Amino acid sequence: EALVDTLLARLPKKDGRILDVACGLGASTKRLLLSYPPEAVTAINISAAQVATARQNAPGAAVLQMDAVKLAFADESFDAIICVEAAFHFDTRAAFVAEAFRVLKPGGVLVLSDILFRGFTSAISDRLGVPKANLVSDIASYRVLFGAAGFQDVKVEDATDNCLGGFRRSLVAWPASERAKGTMSLKSSLGTAIVCRLIAGYFGA
Repeated sequence: EALVDTLLARLPKKDGRILDVACGLGASTKRLLLSYPPEAVTAINISAAQVATARQNAPGAAVLQMDAVKLAFADESFDAIICVEAAFHFDTRAAFVAEAFRVLKPGGVLVLSDILFRGFTSAISDRLGVPKANLVSDIASYRVLFGAAGFQDVKVEDATDNCLGGFRRSLVAWPASERAKGTMSLKSSLGTAIVCRLIAGYFGA
């Protein structure tokens, strides 16, 4: 909820139509309904099961099963798009960004939180379902991706310490005996071997 609120705070205004991309079980969509009337909120997710749950959790919003890289909306349909920690999974992130730009009205805004990985191997990429094309590791390259799609006024905030700092510290502090038992199987992918950067972005169409 706090992350959704942080992204919403980046929107210059809270009116018009908003699209929640990769809404999961509807927690983010439910949060949007506190700021937008139900008829203004559309949410999509690729999983039919999650869409069914999201419809229950966010009554009134239009929740649709849809691929984020193949948006079945007309050009210039939305005033804002929000996407919470999902773009790195899309095949590809660049395809999603292009689609987001297409369905945004002139002057519309895309806000998202995303994860950039450094030291991310192909094997781990396959294991965690992150397309290799999405293995962008630095903010400068990330900015270029959005600019190439047509976005202007690109703003990126590194929120790693606020959002992942505690998780990292817990991995480092985890007793060696527990790590030896294999109970920290994610340590190599999300801990010291790989540096994750959670970022919040504001992109004006």
